[in-house]
Amino acid sequence: MSARERARKSLSETIKSTEAFIETTKRSLQRELSKTTPKVEHALDRSVDEAGQALSSALAGIEKKTSREQTELLNGYRAFLQGQVAFVDKRIKAIKGNDS
Repeated sequence: MSARERARKSLSETIKSTEAFIETTKRSLQRELSKTTPKVEHALDRSVDEAGQALSSALAGIEKKTSREQTELLNGYRAFLQGQVAFVDKRIKAIKGNDS
């Protein structure tokens, strides 16, 4: 076997080995993501539920407040929601960036 044939065979084996490594890594990452995704979804659901409960409590008592206090509470809630929207937008952008 000539040096050229040995180099070609070695390169071919290296490529096959690299492809196998990439495929194994891909499967491993997919397994880990499938374990993590439900936990993230549960945490997000719980967070939204808790925020909804807090809003319900705040709104139940807000009518008893002065106009100024109502405005302050609603502005605070708006800021909270804007932060949540910013977080969701950032996460969506990151996900789309990873899909490319």
